[in-house]
Amino acid sequence: MVFEPVHNPRVLILGGYGNFGKRVATLLLKDPNLEVILAGRDITKAQQEVARLQQQIPHANITPLQLDWRAFDFKEKLKIAAPHLLIHSAGPFQAQDYSVVYACIDLKIHYIDLSDAREFVTGIITLDELAKQQDVVVLSGASSVPGLSSVIIDSYATKYTELREIDFGIAPGNKAERGSATIEAILSYTGKPFMRLENGRWKKVYGWQNLHRHYYGDNIGLRLHGNLDIPDLDLLPDRYPMLKTVTFHAGLEVPLLHWIMWHMSWLTRAKIVKDWSAFVKPINKLSHWFDNWGTDCGGMFIHLSGSNHDYQPLDIYWTLVADKGHGPYLPVIPSVIMAHKILDNLVPAGARPCLGLFTLAEFDEQIKDWDIYYTVQEVVS
Repeated sequence: MVFEPVHNPRVLILGGYGNFGKRVATLLLKDPNLEVILAGRDITKAQQEVARLQQQIPHANITPLQLDWRAFDFKEKLKIAAPHLLIHSAGPFQAQDYSVVYACIDLKIHYIDLSDAREFVTGIITLDELAKQQDVVVLSGASSVPGLSSVIIDSYATKYTELREIDFGIAPGNKAERGSATIEAILSYTGKPFMRLENGRWKKVYGWQNLHRHYYGDNIGLRLHGNLDIPDLDLLPDRYPMLKTVTFHAGLEVPLLHWIMWHMSWLTRAKIVKDWSAFVKPINKLSHWFDNWGTDCGGMFIHLSGSNHDYQPLDIYWTLVADKGHGPYLPVIPSVIMAHKILDNLVPAGARPCLGLFTLAEFDEQIKDWDIYYTVQEVVS
């Protein structure tokens, strides 16, 4: 069977004027043959972002659309817009259901989201048969995790005869642009319990606890880190059955802010504050008091540990630096790569997490225009 790419492809970005959505649009509009629909609840914000992008990219084929995924007429409006692909960036996904996904499948619209919500991403497989029946591609987690993290791990896992430990994390620059949805997602699991694999056993840990420092190299230096709950904590042990430990951490650049988050986590553990995400608006407003602190330089690291094919201990340290405020492009790159693959008919129908679905070379091609680079160190003991 010969698969033909979609002609005159049309992509709808839900949450299109948000922190990640507008970056997805910027990258997609590099293709002059692509039509982009920038959708969101606030039509004025959508129109303003469309005007900005048209000024930045003269050939941009982009239109605004008022579209609220929670509204009763969402599916009807989506049918009228008739995109070939919907990219869902209207987070946070921690409390969302699959209503957008069901609508896309029913209308035979391909679907990608940027979710990093553990249950949302891992549960997408329950829609696999339905997506296959409608010949639709559904991908969840096409972001830094698990979309990018899985590609990096897959690229270096071949060096191991036994991969036993994975420790990885992210540390954004304080001056890098951030969205309220990201803050709300972080607050939703601050101090909340979750399970992760440690030393071969599943252990309960708490969001933003296990306070420690990680060294990202001279450009970034030391950053405070704490526990974060992500889909990879379930997906990676299934993907690599020999794993004994999988841990993920994240940190805020300004130590005072990180210490505040750590203290907030204890208030939740003490059952004084049930859910910090209920206070996202005042907390977001207060966070901007510190906008002039820190830098616009962020990073990501992955540490793999196990035995190589000569049965010697092998540690691989992958460290990425995102400078000049380009860090927020990192979470959107996987969705852009996969959008092109889907529109080129290179992805089989079905619903699945975005795990190892592109190559490190494809990622390298995307970051060449940004101040984003990484180093790799291999240590054989």
